[in-house]
Amino acid sequence: MEFVFVCPHRLASFSSADFIIIENRGVACDAAGRRYLDARVKLTSPCPFCGEAHDYAAQELACPFAGSDT
Repeated sequence: MEFVFVCPHRLASFSSADFIIIENRGVACDAAGRRYLDARVKLTSPCPFCGEAHDYAAQELACPFAGSDT
C-alpha cells in the first residue's frame, strides 16, 4: 500500500510504500470525540526531493481509503 507524503522542506508530494509505523499507541479520541491513530509513520527510504528520512504523525497523512473528493 502506498501513502501520499509531503516533503516538509520542498512542500512537494510523493507516494511511497517504503514506510513503517512507529510509536503506535493505538486509537485515541480528541476533545471533540473524533477517533484517530496515535502513531507516527516513518519513511524507510530517502525522500525523493531532499534525501532525508522524514517521519509524520499518522493523522497528518491523507487517508488512502478516502475518495478523491475528500
